Amino acid sequence: MNKRNAGEFQRVTVRIAAVVAVLLSGVASASGQILDQPVAVVRLTETVNIGQRELRQQARVIESQMGRELNLENRKELLDAQIAEVLIKQAAARANIRVTESELNQAIASQRQSIGQPVTDEQFRNIIRQQTGLGWDEYRSEIRNRLLQERFVVEQKRALFDSVPPPTEQQIRDFYDDNATEFTNPTMARFRHVFVDTRNATAEQRTERRRLADELLRSVRNGNKTFDQLIAEADDDPRFSGGDFGFLIRQESQQSQLLGRPFVDAVFQIEEGSIGREVIESNVGFHVVQVTNRRSARILGLTDPIFPGQSVTVRDQIRNHLTNVNQQRVFQRAVNEVVSELRSEADIRLFEQNLNW
Repeated sequence: MNKRNAGEFQRVTVRIAAVVAVLLSGVASASGQILDQPVAVVRLTETVNIGQRELRQQARVIESQMGRELNLENRKELLDAQIAEVLIKQAAARANIRVTESELNQAIASQRQSIGQPVTDEQFRNIIRQQTGLGWDEYRSEIRNRLLQERFVVEQKRALFDSVPPPTEQQIRDFYDDNATEFTNPTMARFRHVFVDTRNATAEQRTERRRLADELLRSVRNGNKTFDQLIAEADDDPRFSGGDFGFLIRQESQQSQLLGRPFVDAVFQIEEGSIGREVIESNVGFHVVQVTNRRSARILGLTDPIFPGQSVTVRDQIRNHLTNVNQQRVFQRAVNEVVSELRSEADIRLFEQNLNW
């Protein structure tokens, strides 16, 4: 990366971090706020004093993320980001923009899902506190403010968003060609099974249930019953259950943790269309297994589903990604235009000498 590009990247990184810090910290109004030294006084519909203490707190958050101290130019960018947040917040209130409780809860649920694994309410709140330093009520307030501001920007610049063209087929293909190895399916096997649950069973009960699983396997392997018949009988026999498990991914950690690595390895030793020669024990019970489909790891094509059985294809996913990228680019342009218009309307006094600390 040349020096010019490195400098541009650094400035963009600081600007992004500044926006994040502002959204997480909130902006205190003049009433009841004890300021050490002012760095800006902003008024669109009401006066807000931005103090050095508050800005330094935000700077420390960014510095801990970036691993270095912010220089004077970076601090000015941080201050500009906070002024923009104040202006948009006041303008949204003036325009009577509203966010319902349902919309707020949906946004929070989306952030919770982005963690990538299930968490309890308490775990999620602890994560928020650790990452932002905010209590739960403060966090909800900041998310509401962000939604209000985003909605205001979109409504003010709707024509910009309506003009965003969809990705072309050539753009989709170019993105795929550049990132084809990112679109893969792992080694997987789909199977049906008859399952005897051993969770919470005593040692004596486990022995009896193993005997039942062995009998079920023998009835299929000696030809007395078909696998379909066994699954049908499971509907009326409370001692066991049966049906399609779906796809088991060989290197998927959650499935291995739930069922046990020996179970996973045993399933992948069964040929497609075959029934396992032995009852397979998992962490949750005994299984009679019939593998119905085997798939080797491979790179997916544009028309392939992201995962077997799903309707979303690689092309669909790339189209959605490129659309989101275009919308984010337009959103940043819209924010810049809105902030520029609001700054020309607002009364803003800067005390840049107080950015030297």
